[in-house]
Amino acid sequence: MSDFALVRQPVFGGTGSLLGYEIRFQDADGPGSFAQCFLNGTFDLIRNRMPAFITCTRDQLVADAYLVAEPGSLIIMLPPSLTPDDEVNDAIARVIGAGGVLALDAVSTEPAAAEAFLPQVSWVRIDSRSGEPATINAICDRVTRGLGKAGPRLVASHVEDLNQYEATLERGFDGFQGTFFSRPEPLPAADMPQSTVAAMRLMGLARDQNISDGQLEQVIATDPVLTFQLLRLVNSAALGGRGVASISQALRLIGRNAFLRWLAVAVAAARTSKNGVDRELVRQAVERGRLCEQLSGGGRDSGTLFLVGLFSLLDAVFRMPLPEILERVVLSADANEALIDRTGPYADAINFVESYELGLFENATEIAKEMGVDPAKLGEFYTNAITWTADALGAALESQEAAPARKAS
Repeated sequence: MSDFALVRQPVFGGTGSLLGYEIRFQDADGPGSFAQCFLNGTFDLIRNRMPAFITCTRDQLVADAYLVAEPGSLIIMLPPSLTPDDEVNDAIARVIGAGGVLALDAVSTEPAAAEAFLPQVSWVRIDSRSGEPATINAICDRVTRGLGKAGPRLVASHVEDLNQYEATLERGFDGFQGTFFSRPEPLPAADMPQSTVAAMRLMGLARDQNISDGQLEQVIATDPVLTFQLLRLVNSAALGGRGVASISQALRLIGRNAFLRWLAVAVAAARTSKNGVDRELVRQAVERGRLCEQLSGGGRDSGTLFLVGLFSLLDAVFRMPLPEILERVVLSADANEALIDRTGPYADAINFVESYELGLFENATEIAKEMGVDPAKLGEFYTNAITWTADALGAALESQEAAPARKAS
């Protein structure tokens, strides 16, 4: 689909709602990546009908590089080094005249030249690592002074811990972005739904080639909710709508690896809620699984890669320590080593996906090369992971909503 690398990172509201995504390109300074992304439809796929925050250089702004996007679909983030001149002022007027939205990016303790555009921007992004709450408050006072209620909305970037989140939330920030939302503190007493525990045990059985399909079917049949969900999953568009009518038929048609993959999706989808953070965590976990799965080769099994990618975020999804989760499912020794110790042949897959999600494209590229993966395919792998996950979770969530009365406690 593409020969460029890009990644999206969610921006959440104070209540956990999803406000939009920041989209980062490997070629951040050139207009080519966005143009290709927009023309081939990847932009709309990645933003998922939500506003997209995208950084913009002076050259891109003056060239009207982002005016091709539908108004409201894009928030153009101006760099702090941008200075007013006739060309820049005219370009900003064209953006606003076309219904575009502007933001001021990377505001810090020292006033920046681009703050001259504060009356024209709708958002200001402030690095939450800039200092103590008093320092953050001083920055906020500076960028909102004299603008009143018409002033810009504030986004806290690089939120890495609870203290940073609480301080910016108390100040009245409207948006939040950072690793804190993908690594919440696990709660040791958390419980899993009964069907989820059954699915995880079934994953262990399905990996044992000595267990027959008939034995698996007997286990699944003891849980009507799980049976219903899995039949909906394997009949989804992502599998081509094959008309699977029974678990035994599903196993024959798609094989153990695909069965395990869909079972893993059902496990992750069990944690979804109306909270935007929870939904994005589940989405990210499944996307990780699909992205890692495409890194197969060099003796690495694609099924194990999928599970390693998915399980690498399940501690955040279920708010449980990862070792407690792994006690409920039998994974291979290599998978456990990668997840717990970050060692063994599958550890690089986790290191790759974490670097890629943070937009550390150079580091991710080097890891991919060491794994024998063509870096030119990374953009295609990532967009494929997003597409596949949308289909997979859509089927999983439909199956939950279709049988509410039969849900296990």
